[in-house]
Amino acid sequence: MSNLWQQIWEKRSLQPQHAITLETLIALDGFDSGAGKIDLADWQEYTRRISDKLGMQSGDSVFEVGCGAGAFLYALRQQHPLTVGGLDYAAGLIEAAQQAMPDGDFQAIPAQSLDTSKEYDFVIANSVFHYFDEAMAAEVFQAMWQKARVGVAILDIPHAATKAACERARRDALTEAEYEEKYRGLHHTYYTPEWFSQQLPTKPQQVFESCVPNYAQSQYRFSVIFTKRLHG
Repeated sequence: MSNLWQQIWEKRSLQPQHAITLETLIALDGFDSGAGKIDLADWQEYTRRISDKLGMQSGDSVFEVGCGAGAFLYALRQQHPLTVGGLDYAAGLIEAAQQAMPDGDFQAIPAQSLDTSKEYDFVIANSVFHYFDEAMAAEVFQAMWQKARVGVAILDIPHAATKAACERARRDALTEAEYEEKYRGLHHTYYTPEWFSQQLPTKPQQVFESCVPNYAQSQYRFSVIFTKRLHG
């Protein structure tokens, strides 16, 4: 993972004037501007759709890799009583997640340090795999699978088939000088659905297009769910 990305995310933290609300957590997690903006109602609908796809129930446990300030988990807990945990390398964001969900188990550690000894029903990663190179992504994905009792969800993944269109749209939104200044040294990794099925070739999976309402990135993204067993 690029150290430049890490430097950007480590600058984010909950400020004293911020109330702990879902809107605040969404903004801290970077979904507050430009092509990545997702408003409150759309975020709640997105997490509801993912919860339904996974078959989440009251009392389940969910762990998020790259959880940031915890906006995804916080929204899930507005729907069901859940046990939650997560990790992120940005200590300021983890501190916000811990304040928002004091009973959660949150750690400021990199994704490749994921501890697989404590299992959760579901292990998820939302809009984070594009910060990994493929070798790291494979390592993290296998660890997520080991940690999950029921299923794994990798969400909001940049699709390799749309890479040129996605980067062209990003460039078109800025001048050439602005683009170079904003994205110098900052790279995204793009994936195919087949890449994920190659990691767990015999496991049941769902592949689906991004299901975030009114999200400008949706046309360039997909998600995958792998299940270990029926839930319930």
